Amino acid sequence: MNCPKCKGIIPDNGPEQLNYCPFCGVKLFDTDNEYLIEVTNIGHRNLDRAMILLVDEIAIYELRPEESIYFSIKGGYHVLKFRYDIRSKPIQIMVSSNYTIRVNYNSLSSLIETAVSAIDNESFKDMIKNSRRAVPVLDAGKLGSREAALLGEDGPEFEMRVSTGLKEGLLRIYADRMEFSADNELKRDITNYTDVLSVSKKLGSIDIRCDGNVHKIYSIPKDIYNDVMAFLNNRIQ
Repeated sequence: MNCPKCKGIIPDNGPEQLNYCPFCGVKLFDTDNEYLIEVTNIGHRNLDRAMILLVDEIAIYELRPEESIYFSIKGGYHVLKFRYDIRSKPIQIMVSSNYTIRVNYNSLSSLIETAVSAIDNESFKDMIKNSRRAVPVLDAGKLGSREAALLGEDGPEFEMRVSTGLKEGLLRIYADRMEFSADNELKRDITNYTDVLSVSKKLGSIDIRCDGNVHKIYSIPKDIYNDVMAFLNNRIQ
């Protein structure tokens, strides 16, 4: 995520309630303000099946192919999780303005792809003329067993205890992303492979270099180190 003023990269693994830019000091968002998010499903092959969108583990929306919806949301950090077939993709956004999100299921790579853009108020008014205001199809707190299974996480390819800096926790490596959950912290550090520039070995650890020259270094158990490196090199082109 980038500061709207100086464009500095706000670290994803920073304090969860961080509300100022660590570079220029500008306030990042106002939790009293409400913004609109427009989401467009660009499309996928099966026109009879909807994509599922889960917002902050609270509200669930259905998104039909080539359909646009919009909903309101408070300023701050939010996690949106898209689900189609057996694939899911969570993205974290810092909401400080209106946003538009384009999403599609790529049948060639079997991955969900997203593009997020901030939009000014005037442009947004024109954009949502052909969109419908979405109503949640289900409260996530009232999920039945069928719906809970539908929204369940796609299983990780690898799951292991690791350390990074002074933190220890659980690292899960998926087909399209990796997620680090530090001990005693609720927030997950999500790294999508589309944001990774390279992966390299570093003294028994892996060094994940992301946009903005951000490095994420995780220790990896010796018995699966080579397997993890081979898997990541294959996924990160």
